[in-house]
Amino acid sequence: MKRNDKNSFHIEPVQGLLNDPNGLIQFKGKYYFFHQWNRFDTDHTYKEWGLFTSTDLVNWENPGTAIVPDQKEDKDGIYSGSAVEKAGMLYVFYTGNTKENNVRKSAQKIAISSDGKTFVKKNQGIKTPEGFTEHHRDPKVWQSQGKWWMIVGAQTTQNVGAITLFVSLDLLHWEFQGTFYTDSALDQMCECPDVFSLTNDVDILTVCPQRRTSIEENDLSLSSYAGYLIGKIDYKKKKFVPESDILLLDYGFDFYAPQSFEDDKGRRIMVAWMSRMSELEEAQCPTTKSGYVHCLTMPRELKWLNNQLRQVPLEEYKQLRKEEQKYTTANAVIKNCQKAYELLIDLGDSTPTFYLTLNAGMNSLEYKKGLLQISRINWVSGKKEMKELALEELHNLQIFCDNSTVEFFINEGQYVFSMRSFCDSFSREITYQELGKKGSVVVYNY
Repeated sequence: MKRNDKNSFHIEPVQGLLNDPNGLIQFKGKYYFFHQWNRFDTDHTYKEWGLFTSTDLVNWENPGTAIVPDQKEDKDGIYSGSAVEKAGMLYVFYTGNTKENNVRKSAQKIAISSDGKTFVKKNQGIKTPEGFTEHHRDPKVWQSQGKWWMIVGAQTTQNVGAITLFVSLDLLHWEFQGTFYTDSALDQMCECPDVFSLTNDVDILTVCPQRRTSIEENDLSLSSYAGYLIGKIDYKKKKFVPESDILLLDYGFDFYAPQSFEDDKGRRIMVAWMSRMSELEEAQCPTTKSGYVHCLTMPRELKWLNNQLRQVPLEEYKQLRKEEQKYTTANAVIKNCQKAYELLIDLGDSTPTFYLTLNAGMNSLEYKKGLLQISRINWVSGKKEMKELALEELHNLQIFCDNSTVEFFINEGQYVFSMRSFCDSFSREITYQELGKKGSVVVYNY
């Protein structure tokens, strides 16, 4: 894959490996998206925080390195975390990771900046509380009830996923409050927790349950996904009280470690690492030939509508639309050579079936008898692989294709499928069949 074949509107590293988004915040009129980064290689042997900034969430600048592992408590990796603003200062919280003789130690660390460029690390570090292993990471901080609160992903010494809770009055000195949430559904470890309110009645807790076959450091067989629980934060009992089981945040192949923040328009915006690749898929990812790997998803606005979490594309993306093409026939073949485009599909009258292929057949969508199937061709095996969802009715689709990404928003963000997909063909032909009466397919080149 050539260098000019990078994605057009997804955040990617200039070089090396990018993973979890961190420290998402709007600070002094600018959006800050930090991320875990190995700038030296396309593997996970080194972790620092890289940074992208934007004024509009569409056009990004890449200042590069933000925080490096240069102290005793973080020498083996700057792991995930979050950011808040206080009195015009930017506070970032991250997990410092160390390993001595293959024994892990974790500490939640603090760094402060006045300009978003230079970060001064504080000596304070939150140690892992008793009853938990050193798989204790990814602090998320927020303000409520006149205090600052922090949740941290955790693993109990009984090998059960959990989330710990801390409280502070000054963002520097923190007191352990106990277990914020734990359940066997969190498997053996919970990574990248986040919690926020979308209405006065509903709080959302996002979690990344991880299956670890043991708590030993030689454990390499991992399985994890991103989900969420509907419930309420009980600030008196200092617990999250769930009102649902864990639900998937994204039904596609590649979505993990999501983080959210609120901007000055009052929007709750979420972005995630666009990968759940296996080790083999990552090693053979086509972009490694150009010295980089992975990207972030498009930022999405989160809404609570009809007692359901919705994820909708940001309004800002409309500024990228060019060369509108509209089709209303039941079936069509759309000649297309653009690598970056958006599809708006209104199914029209209720239709029991609909078929769509993208990118010269590399991706397909089939809706039939209440079952939605979305597929891609795997770049390692060369075989078709599929994700399925039972869906009573399919009304509309909004699909964003970049050079090597596809994101499907189903029924106005009721469900989302995100995936990496690599197409070498010059043609990005689109075909569809059985569009309902009064339906339409609109294509925008980016």
